[in-house]
Amino acid sequence: MGIEVALLSAGLAMSAVGTAAAVTGSKAAGKQAIAAGEYNKKIADRNARVADQNAEYRERVGEREELRFRKKFSKVQARAGTAYRKSGVIASSGTPLAVLMENANEAEEDIQTGRLQVATEAGQLRERATGLRVSGEISMLEARARKMSYDIQAKTALFNGLSQMAFGGAQIAQIA
Repeated sequence: MGIEVALLSAGLAMSAVGTAAAVTGSKAAGKQAIAAGEYNKKIADRNARVADQNAEYRERVGEREELRFRKKFSKVQARAGTAYRKSGVIASSGTPLAVLMENANEAEEDIQTGRLQVATEAGQLRERATGLRVSGEISMLEARARKMSYDIQAKTALFNGLSQMAFGGAQIAQIA
């Protein structure tokens, strides 16, 4: 009878140690899940900021490209007007004026097309930034869900351990 009580007592002690280890391990895993989620969110937020900066940079470059184009076109248009005048043609009426107007219209179309392209590229970069931010938020939601799962595992292990210890205690009481 004495050995049975000793063995049951040892079993209860081991069950308590196992339960404590399971609870501690699950809690630690939950903390690690949150830490990993926070890390992934920080990376996604950083990448989103970079994409936003690239969008702003693309817009600034587009503005500079437009300025350069306008300056170059202005010079070309002035040369064309000068060439007409040197040849003795009046550049402010008739065919020369129509040619200069057509050139100006085409240049304005090119500028508008360039603006549209810049706006599209910048919009795509901003859309990428939004996607990255959402990805970071999803990482945190997943991390919280994993932590909740680990917390549930810890509580389950605790209740299972307590139930085993109560059962073992009841057996000891019957023997003793």
